[in-house]
Amino acid sequence: MLTKRGHDVPVRRGQGRIVIEDSGVDVAETVSRVFGVAASIPAVRVANDFDTIIKTVVEVATSVLTPGQTFAIDCRRVGNQEFSSREVEVAAGNEILNRLGGVSVDLDEPDVTIHAEARDVAYVYHRLIPGPRGFPFGSQGRLVALFSGGIDSPVAAWLMMKRGAAVELLFMDQRPFVDDAYFTRAVAVATKLSAFVPQEEYHLTVAPMGVIMQLIAEHVTPRYICITCKRMMYRVACSLADRDGAAGIVTGECLGQVASQTLSNLKTIEETASTPVYRPLIGMEKLDSIALAKRIGTYELSSSAVSGCSLVPKKPATKSLPVHASAAEEGLDIDGLVIEAIDNLTYVRL
Repeated sequence: MLTKRGHDVPVRRGQGRIVIEDSGVDVAETVSRVFGVAASIPAVRVANDFDTIIKTVVEVATSVLTPGQTFAIDCRRVGNQEFSSREVEVAAGNEILNRLGGVSVDLDEPDVTIHAEARDVAYVYHRLIPGPRGFPFGSQGRLVALFSGGIDSPVAAWLMMKRGAAVELLFMDQRPFVDDAYFTRAVAVATKLSAFVPQEEYHLTVAPMGVIMQLIAEHVTPRYICITCKRMMYRVACSLADRDGAAGIVTGECLGQVASQTLSNLKTIEETASTPVYRPLIGMEKLDSIALAKRIGTYELSSSAVSGCSLVPKKPATKSLPVHASAAEEGLDIDGLVIEAIDNLTYVRL
């Protein structure tokens, strides 16, 4: 991830820490987006002796505390030290109170906590940047995600990335039945999501869906158009997964959220899948998905206005049976359409 972002800095394994030797805060921000990282900590490294630690804690406190704020000192030691954590906390706290007017100690809910870690060297810091946790990207294998760029599909892809899957983003290009903004939004959101991907080369895969949708409009009864369209998307995604050695596909579907996501319709749609289907949002409320989208930084882009699909019927089927969906597709060359879509994939580098 550091190499991808242009950071050529030394990295070493410390005592219970991975230490990156650099003075730029941007490095800490980059590291905080690495799956498997609990938090990144921009810290000052100093010699591991009592007086130097106290001096540095006071300097950090002076730079961040303002009158009226409360503070606490938290010291931790690894290995044998000539001083105790308590001695550091008391000495540093007293010195800060003597140096700075208008601040006070609060050990329960301080405005600022200044940390000191005494190891082979010492680290002093006041800020922790939360990381995504989870497992390293790709450690669990590969998946293909149906990716629209709306609120839910990026969150679903991110959640599976967090659990260690290398996720390939597949955008089904529905133009001319949606406007160009639909494609533009997908690229923008995928670019934002790529900040969590350590690969130097990462792309959005684009499958042409317009011809398929035109044939669906001509051959399928209106109430089954959405189900048939989604079944075709599943088939294309599964074919791509098979081609690229992926272990399944990911969708942002949430039970009951739209007509195609009722229990019976999900069953009818999944009948076409030749690989496992993963739905990390299936039991979530929309507000839960929105909260995650805000956390990962995709919400604002995903919320940009796009036109709805012009093929959506006024009364789409909310209950279906696989046998009825199969009958609705009888006029379509399904295998040929899937092959054509895969043969005409394009790629947008992110």
